[in-house]
Amino acid sequence: MNKPKKLMAMLLSCLLILSIAFPFGPIEAEAANKQISDIAKTNSKYKAAKWAVDNDYMQLSGGSKFQSGTLVMEWQMLQFLAKLDGNYHFDANNKDMLYEHYSSLNIPLYGADNPSKRNANISRGHFARLYAAVNGLDLSEVQAVQYLYMNEITTGTTGKRTFEDYKPTRNINRGDMAVFMYRINQQGKMAIEGLASAPAGKDNNKITLPTNFVESKDGTVAIPTTPGKNTDDKNKRPDIYKAVKSIKVANEELIANGIDSTLITIDLRDSYGNDISYDESLAFKVTSVAGAKVSETNTSTSGQSTVVYTDGPQLNVYVTAPSLTKSVVDTIRFEMIDPSEKYHTYKNQVIEASVRYVPKAELRITYEVFDPEQTEWNGGTVDPGVKPLPALPQGVVGTTTVPFTQNGIITITDYDEDIKVMTGSKWESYTNAQGALTQGEVTSDEIQYGNAELKLEGQIISVWLFEQILEYMIEGPEGESSWGGLGNAKVMYTVNNEGRATYDLQGVMSEEDTVGFNSMLHAVIIYLTGKFLPIADQITLAHEESVEVIKAMYDRLGQIDKNLLKKDYADLIGKLEGAVSKIEVLLAGKELQQRPEGMDRYTKVIVNLVAPSGVIITDYKGTVEVTFNGKTRVVSFDTNTKDYNNNTGSRGSAVVYFDDILYGNSQVKARLIDLDPRYDKVVQSLKNVTVSETIFANPRFESNLCALESEVMFVVDHSGSMKVRDSKNYTADKVKQTVKQIGANPSHVYRFSNRPNHEATDKANVVSSIDSLLSYKNENRSTNIVSALKTAVNNFTSNQYTNKAIVLVTDGYSNSNGLDDVIRSAKEKGIAIHTVSVGSYTTVNEKLLKEISSETKGTYQNISTIENLHGSLQSIITTILCKTPVMNNSCLAGDTIFNRTDVRIETQKVTIIADVNTGCDNVKGVRAVFISPSGDVRYDLPARGSSRYMHRPNLYEFPEFDLYVEVEFQALDQSGNIIATKIHNM
Repeated sequence: MNKPKKLMAMLLSCLLILSIAFPFGPIEAEAANKQISDIAKTNSKYKAAKWAVDNDYMQLSGGSKFQSGTLVMEWQMLQFLAKLDGNYHFDANNKDMLYEHYSSLNIPLYGADNPSKRNANISRGHFARLYAAVNGLDLSEVQAVQYLYMNEITTGTTGKRTFEDYKPTRNINRGDMAVFMYRINQQGKMAIEGLASAPAGKDNNKITLPTNFVESKDGTVAIPTTPGKNTDDKNKRPDIYKAVKSIKVANEELIANGIDSTLITIDLRDSYGNDISYDESLAFKVTSVAGAKVSETNTSTSGQSTVVYTDGPQLNVYVTAPSLTKSVVDTIRFEMIDPSEKYHTYKNQVIEASVRYVPKAELRITYEVFDPEQTEWNGGTVDPGVKPLPALPQGVVGTTTVPFTQNGIITITDYDEDIKVMTGSKWESYTNAQGALTQGEVTSDEIQYGNAELKLEGQIISVWLFEQILEYMIEGPEGESSWGGLGNAKVMYTVNNEGRATYDLQGVMSEEDTVGFNSMLHAVIIYLTGKFLPIADQITLAHEESVEVIKAMYDRLGQIDKNLLKKDYADLIGKLEGAVSKIEVLLAGKELQQRPEGMDRYTKVIVNLVAPSGVIITDYKGTVEVTFNGKTRVVSFDTNTKDYNNNTGSRGSAVVYFDDILYGNSQVKARLIDLDPRYDKVVQSLKNVTVSETIFANPRFESNLCALESEVMFVVDHSGSMKVRDSKNYTADKVKQTVKQIGANPSHVYRFSNRPNHEATDKANVVSSIDSLLSYKNENRSTNIVSALKTAVNNFTSNQYTNKAIVLVTDGYSNSNGLDDVIRSAKEKGIAIHTVSVGSYTTVNEKLLKEISSETKGTYQNISTIENLHGSLQSIITTILCKTPVMNNSCLAGDTIFNRTDVRIETQKVTIIADVNTGCDNVKGVRAVFISPSGDVRYDLPARGSSRYMHRPNLYEFPEFDLYVEVEFQALDQSGNIIATKIHNM
């Protein structure tokens, strides 16, 4: 036998051996039989192995053997992670693609630079480093093992929980991998974003190692004395007993209406009294004794959260009162999940805060604003309400109710599109009515899907698309006799972090549907568009959500991927674009039909009378007076209509249109006029009471004064604390408008918390039209501004002829490690960084943000509330395009010049305070004018530093103090001229 033939024979032999030893690929003969023959069901690894097999993450070999002891190669471990990774949209079987993708994320991989090591076995210690990197932590092996313990991915081999007890040098086998991946999957969805730079143990300081974590030579571990128990601790470390710095409840009494909410903020230290870094995030379980909704953002659609995360030392949650008919005092409980030794005093300790819920009658005001020049901005507070949680699926066998277990396949045989329920069955183990452990198929004809999270190949789809696919799989395509369907469809059943049932369709797309694509996301877009989306002429508003979800998938693609699909599937991408255009036309027509005659723009005010317990009174026969912008209308509560159209209202609503828009904040007022005697007792507390509500209309940008070819990067803070300051995510819409207004090509958008996440890079008109741009994600809540800026600076193009700028919007909570290098790099590349801080100047990190902007020849601006963002962005637009710093027009209005005004009457003195926005350099003085019918009293307030002006005149200087009802604070320029005023009511 010659040498080439010998080599070929050896290669075939190796391939044969590998195919037996490492059965990761699909084996058709075993596809139908998922029972594992070589692991007992009582074995601790059986559950994880069964999960891996049932979900096709791992396959069985001949004889239904799992082969738990077979060692795992590095590329196989990487392939498993890719299958779990929501951010990986490519072929998981392509080794080169796997390594190219994950090495670009700086995941520590031996096979990245040396392909020969891809088939090497992976040690347990190396897996620990890899897991840490997957979660954004650059750890050495010792710290990475402790990180596994902290996250309960492992408990060690004997329970000692030391470095050696983990056996870091031992290679991982299939059983280990199944267990590790199962535990990782149990903690929620994975979306790997990796490290900002090559792994070198840079985050070791974030992991506190227990005493004697690395064992002594004789293998013993000394159990340290618990901090706080030593006799000297109280004197030397009193802060050990003060880990919780403060608990603040913004509003301790809420109306028990299912809507009213309050913010609870808890400031924390570690168990040794040290401050917690802002790039650290801690998990807390939160419960309400009274059943209130707890969430991280103050929106009705944010859903229920049982686990919330800190932004560094700060834990923020919103509590929404339940609908009640009697007063209740609720206890909100916070408990840290799996505290490390650094937080040992939090273990088994519950932090509590109290909120009172009181049922009251309400005159509830909501509004909508329509501005034809800002059709992309949907203004108003008309609330879509909480999307209800569907019942989790369960079946009944005899008299026994059997809940369906999560992470398993349900076989669907029928569905009812009218009531949105499916009929399906699932193999379950359960205890029957006689108390015997039983296994078998459990069927349910009440599987609710209308409010579930519906998916195809991991991509969220609409209810209509889900139903079309069910019909296709069960009955076959309509009008085609070549294939009559399978008679069933299979869905993977899971439950998301919100507690919402998730049904992911399985086995729908054939090899023919996917073989030509490197990314499953590409395949899903083309599959849905080609097979189910109607042509533009047949599109109706019933298809709106379906068109939106496919477009959202397409929008997530980079420009290269979009160009590739346009080239290879021009007709189908054209079909999608045609459907999008048709929906836009239909929505515009719907709006025009609903608009009151003769009004091209309007503010619509909707008033509801709400009984105690939050129920809208639908048959109230009375009227309400509504006042807005100096105009008053008296309207009745309509009782027999179902929508807001044609000057009517939903049941129980009083609706009035005003042909005015007041940009920024304004007030609308309402009071009952004609009363309904049937509800006299119910509305007693509302008689002769005027209720007011703030209306916010998004200001429009001015026409650009200059034009300049630019490249602009928007870097937006999505940390936990920033979400509190912008709970409605107004920033997202405003950034879209700013991208469009500047018109920079390219325009880049990043969001960041503890690390940056790329949102979009494209032409301005493309980026500004992405509906999902900067939408809030369920991700890490900590903050690292420097890391985000470093990524932004490094991702500008090399074009030397464009004006380059970064716009940073943040609340400024962050450390400054590495800032000098970022500033140096920005200056070398000629990048100006404009910073906008959100929040009171006393709480934001002005020193950090001012340093960034001044060193890079950018501008710094502070806004006290997110609604003032418009003025800052307007001045930044002009500054970028005209290459000249421009004054923020917020510094020309009293409400935004003054962060705070206060007048305090004391025993012998009157304290007058004015805090000026630190970004308003045009303000050089402040005057307070006490207004009275008998004469005004004026005081020029001396500057006290840090933009504060204060004066303390004697009380006797005000002869009749009770006559002073208003104080006018005047902001003065260098020449003493009045810039703007603000009225402070006494």
